Amino acid sequence: MSLLIDPVPGAATAAPGAPGVTTLTAPPRRDPNEPARWPRRARWLAALTAAWAVFLTMFLLLTGEHWWWRPAELMPPLVFVVVPLLLLSLTPLARPARGRLAVAAVCCLAIGFDLAGLNPSALFGRVDPAPSDAVRVFSWNTEYWYDGADPQHFHDYLAAQRADVYLLQEYVGWDLAGHRPVPVDHLAELRRHFPDYQVVAVGELLTMSRYPIVASRALDGMPYLADPARHGVPADSDFADYYRHKVLRTDLRVDGQVLSVYNVHVPVQLDISMDPTDSEFTAFMQAQQDRRQAHYRALRADLASNPHGQLVAGDFNATSAMGELRDLATRLTDAAVAGDQPYPVSWPDSAAWWRLDWAFFTGPVRCHEYRMVGSQGLSDHLGQQVTVSLTGAG
Repeated sequence: MSLLIDPVPGAATAAPGAPGVTTLTAPPRRDPNEPARWPRRARWLAALTAAWAVFLTMFLLLTGEHWWWRPAELMPPLVFVVVPLLLLSLTPLARPARGRLAVAAVCCLAIGFDLAGLNPSALFGRVDPAPSDAVRVFSWNTEYWYDGADPQHFHDYLAAQRADVYLLQEYVGWDLAGHRPVPVDHLAELRRHFPDYQVVAVGELLTMSRYPIVASRALDGMPYLADPARHGVPADSDFADYYRHKVLRTDLRVDGQVLSVYNVHVPVQLDISMDPTDSEFTAFMQAQQDRRQAHYRALRADLASNPHGQLVAGDFNATSAMGELRDLATRLTDAAVAGDQPYPVSWPDSAAWWRLDWAFFTGPVRCHEYRMVGSQGLSDHLGQQVTVSLTGAG
């Protein structure tokens, strides 16, 4: 191989481009005013980070407000910390943009931490021993009572919780062929199994209390509907209370004070058994959005006018990331602060990834214990055990 160099006297020369001659060319000079181009992997990571930031912004703006956004809300809330942590772990590969991308990932993580439903109180070993007069509450979605299960097993399970107050949802049967709820009547057998308890039942909600019930009322969501003509009680239904009442309030006399307990079951967002391509699927989602918001409004209105200590528990069919539940949680205290689970979950019972069941308290109420209880195959929901006490006049 020959090189073209300055000739010396007597040396032969060859023209550029001649066979056997290699010409050295200087690399192209970059315009100093032109910004440096990021490597491909940095550009990819920047695009992924930007996409997640956009989704996160949209989620915060749209959650709880629009029926068509509901499918995006169904992912496990833990995703809101897993994704930014993954992005953060990849930033060292994104030189020279790693600093800026790390800041963006940390910002997403800070926002996601609030959405994820994590319980940092569990890490600090909070201990607040319950006094002797504390009230032990058990809240549970029974999954259509003991439909298809052994009644004795069902009653034994309830008795094993040793609760002073039971807040039970889905006190109802289900007509599979007609795809509709069916009223049930198990009050006589409940009184036989729990003779020391008073029982109140409305629609699908049932509350039992060892303490005297001084007042009770079911909150009616129908006045709060945006479209009562289409989203109220179905015309062919003979079980109006099932649709009207999703919150049952009972006021209990506890050592001379009043504790208001709210038994809650908010309707689901969508029906996974329906064909997503069918117009009935979207119509159902629109109706459920209206109904959900109506029952939340009814609950918030009653809480605002109630001077007593309050415990609100049940199946909200909402995660920590969903807007309507987050709005409620700003007014009340999550009972999980008294628990030892860093990531409380309640559904499905076999392999829980979501927390759909919640307990909140406010007013002159202290919470001493909170934990989830397996359902022994009786339901797809774990139960909630909550121990509270009243701290002053209420």
